[in-house]
Amino acid sequence: MTQTSFQPSPGNDLYPDMPPMRAPCQEFVYRLVADMHPTKEYDMENIQGTGVSRSVSHIKGGTVKGPGIEGIVVEDSGADWAERIHSNKIYYKLDARYTIKTNDGHHIYVQARGLFRPGPGVEFKEPDSMDVNYTQDDVEYFTSITFEAAGNSPYNWMNGIVAVGALISFQNAAVIDCWRLTNFPGQKVEDVYVGR
Repeated sequence: MTQTSFQPSPGNDLYPDMPPMRAPCQEFVYRLVADMHPTKEYDMENIQGTGVSRSVSHIKGGTVKGPGIEGIVVEDSGADWAERIHSNKIYYKLDARYTIKTNDGHHIYVQARGLFRPGPGVEFKEPDSMDVNYTQDDVEYFTSITFEAAGNSPYNWMNGIVAVGALISFQNAAVIDCWRLTNFPGQKVEDVYVGR
């Protein structure tokens, strides 16, 4: 799925003497379902007396499917080392790292940083585990995603994209739709080459 219509930036009205800009388009990269380990979660409370806690949730495995990629989340290859900010609302700064193995045998290292918090006017208690369902109507749950893929692989192009993840939580899994931002919708992403 590709968004192909351009929307003018609201910034154009604020700076009319500059060349006009537009909002970036989004192209769907994949949906990833990360199964969370039900027994390998733990918290480190009040780190260094800061009022911040670390909530670690291990990723058991999972699957990934998209128009140019299909594979698995390598078993026990990562976790989310989220920071819990202690305030009157639930707020987590997410920091997940894990590895994808594609069906054609290539490994891709994924780093995702973002946030999880209730949406405006939404109230809920601190979850005891990932075994809680949250939809996009319940939470702000987004990440900025970066990839490390081998330069000689068919996934080299992933090294050079700006990607965002929109997430939900469903049946003890984090479900991530990954989108790339682009000014050139519908065009093939070029591979990243150093020194050429």
